[in-house]
Amino acid sequence: MRWLPRAFGGDARAPRNTDSALREALLSLLDRDLDRAEGALSELAHRPRSEPFVFLALGKLYRARGEVGRAIQIHQHLLLRKDVSASERLLALCDLAEDFRRGGFLRRAIASFEEVLAHDSRNAAALRALVGLYADVRDHAAALAVERRLARLEGRRAAPAEASRLVEMAEAAHAEGRTAHARRAVRRALRRDSSNVRAWVLLGVLEAELGRPKKALAAWLRVPELDPRSGPLVYSRLAATFALLGRPREHEAFLQGILQRVPEDAGVRLALARSLAARGETELARLELRRVLEREPDHWEAHHELGHLLLVARREKDALGAYAELLQRLEQQGFRPRE
Repeated sequence: MRWLPRAFGGDARAPRNTDSALREALLSLLDRDLDRAEGALSELAHRPRSEPFVFLALGKLYRARGEVGRAIQIHQHLLLRKDVSASERLLALCDLAEDFRRGGFLRRAIASFEEVLAHDSRNAAALRALVGLYADVRDHAAALAVERRLARLEGRRAAPAEASRLVEMAEAAHAEGRTAHARRAVRRALRRDSSNVRAWVLLGVLEAELGRPKKALAAWLRVPELDPRSGPLVYSRLAATFALLGRPREHEAFLQGILQRVPEDAGVRLALARSLAARGETELARLELRRVLEREPDHWEAHHELGHLLLVARREKDALGAYAELLQRLEQQGFRPRE
């Protein structure tokens, strides 16, 4: 154990009462004085037959401070001790797995969390960690299986979480050019949760790439209906697809229908203004942008669109006024150009 003095930050201080050292460590942690807390815990750790909880606390402290290597050493040392109880060994193993995850050693973290589950199959924290870790290493099938175990343990519906994992699987397949796999995965996701916005967006992308604009349009139209806040993810795609199908006015009618239900939706008004501007309705587009700015004076995108609209229409004086208004708003927000 020659490495222990180095891991604990030097020589131990003068011996004192255990309760006193623990009290100092606790108060130091509450004061966020990690160095002082380390000193108190290190003093206890140097004593013969130090309690395992001292090492557990010290390992957590090192990890919180970003010293993952030292935390790993502490927890590995604990796992080698003969006098550690089963529950303490499990805590050390959980902490070691978290050390590996924090340090970016994802495969080692997965192996450690799986070992935790071998000892405690109902450990929800380990299951939650594994869902994220398997997703990080793109083993989406494993993430999906663990997600189901976790849902059963927590007594909740697995469908929404499963759908999210399937969308991740579909996105990965799409990025790798495996369109058929991506489409199957996204369809499975929608069977589990038909309200998953990311799934509808991706399905539209896949259908468009396969040369099926009507099916792409149908998928993207679902997005603002399900969640108006996600509308900006598809408005430009909708405009292009309606235009491709020779139905640009239907796009505007669709946007106006949303505005009748949600008149304060700035994203819809912005999309409508762009559509109007694209077919030369400059004044109508300007009015829509002004309505956005009346509700949200600091909507920078609307300011930019207004200035651009007026410049394209050769209304330079009005454009200068729009950009002057934008600069004034920026100054009010504390923005200053570099000198």
